Amino acid sequence: MKLFRTIVSILILAGLWAVLPFAQSEAAPSESAIDRLATGGAGGWLNTDKPPTIDDMKGKIVLLDFWTYGCINCIQVVPDLKALEEIYGDKLVVIGVHSAKYKGEEDSARILSAAKRFGLTHPVINDYDFAIWKSFGVEAWPTFVVLGPSGQEIARASGEGKREYLSRKIAAAIPDVTNTNQVARVTGKPDNLKSLSFPARIKSYKDKLVIADSGHNRILIVGKDGTVETIIGSGASGRKDGSFEKAEFNHPRGMQVIGDKIYIADTDNHMIRLADLQTKQVTTVVGNGSRGFDRDVDSDEPLGIALASPWDIKGIGVNEHLMLAIATAGLHQIHIYDPSKNTIKVLAGTGAENIKDGEDDEAELAQTSGLSESGGHLYFVDAETSSLRVVKDGAVKTLVGTGLFDFGLKDGAYPSALMQHPQGLYAGGDKILVADTYNNAIREYDLKTGALSTWPLAKNALEEPGDVTVIGDKTYIADTGHNRIVIVNKAAGKVDDFTLTFRE
Repeated sequence: MKLFRTIVSILILAGLWAVLPFAQSEAAPSESAIDRLATGGAGGWLNTDKPPTIDDMKGKIVLLDFWTYGCINCIQVVPDLKALEEIYGDKLVVIGVHSAKYKGEEDSARILSAAKRFGLTHPVINDYDFAIWKSFGVEAWPTFVVLGPSGQEIARASGEGKREYLSRKIAAAIPDVTNTNQVARVTGKPDNLKSLSFPARIKSYKDKLVIADSGHNRILIVGKDGTVETIIGSGASGRKDGSFEKAEFNHPRGMQVIGDKIYIADTDNHMIRLADLQTKQVTTVVGNGSRGFDRDVDSDEPLGIALASPWDIKGIGVNEHLMLAIATAGLHQIHIYDPSKNTIKVLAGTGAENIKDGEDDEAELAQTSGLSESGGHLYFVDAETSSLRVVKDGAVKTLVGTGLFDFGLKDGAYPSALMQHPQGLYAGGDKILVADTYNNAIREYDLKTGALSTWPLAKNALEEPGDVTVIGDKTYIADTGHNRIVIVNKAAGKVDDFTLTFRE
């Protein structure tokens, strides 16, 4: 097991997820690759109204993307897929083969929701039984397999940073393409901007709520009656600074409100942005827009560094010297940004994706996705180890969670308690509330007893909740999969819609 964990760490540092310990096998020699794909896998075709046929794929170049939607490396290669689709047009067909790591990722509706969230326009296969994965001998997420016009494999690569390699292999095979018929792609319906799209985080500002409307690439400031009073961001996907009306984000998630300023974790832009509610302007304060790989960041030029999928942001320290902790999910670290000194450095995590306690610079984290502070301690959830952890007295300690493949829904104390890919949390007093995302649940951790329990909500009340927060006497949930904000009544075991009203 120790050897396996070492191999896992090496692979992750190379920009890919780990070997699945149970999913390897030799490719099936008696069946062509195109024939295997045309079946649509055990879960069938998704994200297309007209599944590709054998005739659609023969004579084209086929690029297979083996992915699982909670994997940060799989999310970070989406721009590469889109770029290749644009370059090669109808001579190339991209097919996503979704082979789920988590039980919660096996459901077709949830895979389709993730495809829409990431803006995928190509067909996707639900390969929940790993039949296609095994037949191609795949060992890691993400893995790319390129089939030439004759249906034979001409290239293979795993991990991030493979766009140029794949493009060279595809370009070399372009002269052999004989089929340029268009394969049905999802164009999508116009967004309903009078609603929410995959809301990710909730904060308070004075007597109002601040909501990260991630799917619409904007931040909303909402009155307690649900009236949307301010919209920050044009709604277009981009990285433009400027006025609230013209500024652009790319799937913003975490936020921290300090006075009349909102710091925003602009996840898919790999940046930290600042929205000033006095000047009505958005500026970039950290990040150059590139996906970062440096795990030893220590800079007094934050605009020159490259982050990797900042997922959340949290103020820590005192008012005279408030700093911002950043959950840098793509680097499996927590960074610390000091606005007064304009510096950024690593707070915790070596960059290896794993669960290992110890001193800040020796601990190993795993896709840190949510941050909260209470009593001078920084609590966080690591999605890929389904864990709840704390930075305390210069060291990282795990409260719930034991391993990269240990997940489920089980109450109790460490080490038996289990969660499944949590992404948000709220720490206050002696309790920590956790948005247990893939379990569709709200969990409560008692700091005094060390026990984890589950709030008794109705079945299907929530769908992949991304955040939980307490404002006044109310508990708000970003019910991300249901595209809404809800208020939870724990005693009654129910949720009530927090309905938004957009001004004309």
